[in-house]
Amino acid sequence: MLQRFYNDVVLALGHGCGSSHLAGWRRCPPALTIICALTLGLSCKVHAQATGNDADNANNTPTAPTCLPDGSGSLKARLSGAVQAELVWGNEGTECTGAVRPDGGIRVRFSHKDGVDGGRLVLLFGIAALREGQSAKALPVNVTVIREGLGEFYSTQGDNKCTLDEVRQEPLVGIPHRSRSYRIIARGFCTHPARAVRGNGVILLPRFDYVGRIDFDAEDKDETLEGGAMTAQGRMKQQ
Repeated sequence: MLQRFYNDVVLALGHGCGSSHLAGWRRCPPALTIICALTLGLSCKVHAQATGNDADNANNTPTAPTCLPDGSGSLKARLSGAVQAELVWGNEGTECTGAVRPDGGIRVRFSHKDGVDGGRLVLLFGIAALREGQSAKALPVNVTVIREGLGEFYSTQGDNKCTLDEVRQEPLVGIPHRSRSYRIIARGFCTHPARAVRGNGVILLPRFDYVGRIDFDAEDKDETLEGGAMTAQGRMKQQ
C-alpha cells in the first residue's frame, strides 16, 4: 500500500512538474515536494526496520549445546546389545552435567543426539565413593543408559558391575572461587550388562572414558535415574 501511494505521488509530480526530473523538482509546488519527501523517508524507515528484524531473527537461531567452556568435554564408549554403537562425542553437541546425590556421592550425566532414532542418548554414571576434588582408582560406579526417543532405560542396578580404573578432578578455570565446580576425567569398564528396567534387553559397556563436569553446589534429587527405582512417572518426567 505504501509503495503504491509513493508511485502515485511520483507519477503526479512527473505530470505536473515537467518531464525533466531535476527541473521538475525545482518547479514543483512546495506542498507536493513535502509530501514526496515524507513518503520517501517513511519508505526508507520501513525498509530499515524490516532489515533490522531480519538480523534479529538470524541472531536468535538456537545454538548447539556444548559440554565445557574450554572445549575439552568428551565421551567415548563402546556399546553392544540393544544398542550397538561406538560413541565418540566431542565437546560440541554434547550436554554434560554433574551434581551431588542426596544419598552421597555424585552423578555425572552426558547426553547427545542419537543418530539411530533421532532422539537423545543419555549415559549416567553414579559414583558413591567420590568426594569433592578427590582423585582415585578402582572405584565402583553404577551406569544407566537412557534412549529418550524410545523411552528405554537400562541400568546396572548397583555399583558392583562397573569400575572406574582412574578418576581425577580439576577446578574449572574461570569459575569464581566460591563456586565448587570441577572438570572430571575418568575411564572405566563394565563386566556385567545394564539390564532393561522393563523388558529383557541388555546393553554392555566394555569400556568408556569421559571428560565432564561436577557442580558440588548443586544437588540432583531425581532418585528415578539409577538402579531399580525407576518408575513410570520417572520415565515420563525424563521424556
